[in-house]
Amino acid sequence: MKVIFIQNIKGVAQIGDIKNVADGYARNHLLPNKLARQATAEAVKQSESLKKKRVEVYAVDKEHALEILKSLEGMSFDIVEDANEEGHLYGSVSEKLIVKALKDKKIAVKEDQVNLPEHIKTVGEHEVEIELHPEVKTKVKINVLAKEE
Repeated sequence: MKVIFIQNIKGVAQIGDIKNVADGYARNHLLPNKLARQATAEAVKQSESLKKKRVEVYAVDKEHALEILKSLEGMSFDIVEDANEEGHLYGSVSEKLIVKALKDKKIAVKEDQVNLPEHIKTVGEHEVEIELHPEVKTKVKINVLAKEE
């Protein structure tokens, strides 16, 4: 099925893109969640205005990302978790925990902006990349500490 994307979907498409997708994916996910609409002749004409909107949103998002970048650069913070004597965590530090720790510092980022190849499972200092925008990335230091008993 040919669809026009009306929302950005990371790794799939940008606003205004026209793509062929599986019928089931379109009917069960994209259309009901208003992420895309069927590419009719009229909708194809409207895709140009959607592409203009995409450029505007991209610029605004980049400005917002640069503001957040100023507060993130050089940042270091602690996360306390349960660990054994060897320094292995019983659980792990995930994107969700990192977002929560940043939120406590009054910095709003989304889970999908935290580039964590795998969850952190040991105590110590770890560097994590935060991708605020495709052109704006930074790294923060996370010091994972064992919870005192």
